[in-house]
Amino acid sequence: MKMGKSLVIMNKEIAYKLILRRVENHNNRFAGVPGKKASLDQCLEVFNRGVFRAKNYGVNEDNVLIRAGWTRLKSYMWLLRNGYPKVASDIMAVEDYDILPKGHRMFSKHQTYHFDSYNFFEKELDI
Repeated sequence: MKMGKSLVIMNKEIAYKLILRRVENHNNRFAGVPGKKASLDQCLEVFNRGVFRAKNYGVNEDNVLIRAGWTRLKSYMWLLRNGYPKVASDIMAVEDYDILPKGHRMFSKHQTYHFDSYNFFEKELDI
């Protein structure tokens, strides 16, 4: 059976609500487990890093940008949940080690992301 693409057109408001729901579900699942708590600011930063990387490749459609940010967020949540990045992942999980919680085993106190900060939800930045 061939899977088709989603018929829902993603926009910034829907993406923000989905990120918020994902953070709440993750924190409900791992309540009380040290090093696995996700904050909304961390997840928004990871999402924005994914969008920024896609924008650097020349993507301009919001739907595709949101998909790139969502893919990076899913990879980050995997890293947060399991303690190690996916083996066959094409996402740069190494860049997100600096925003992991302090109790996480892969946390890095050194800066691992070396690009400018970008916020997909607040401002338009033409890259």
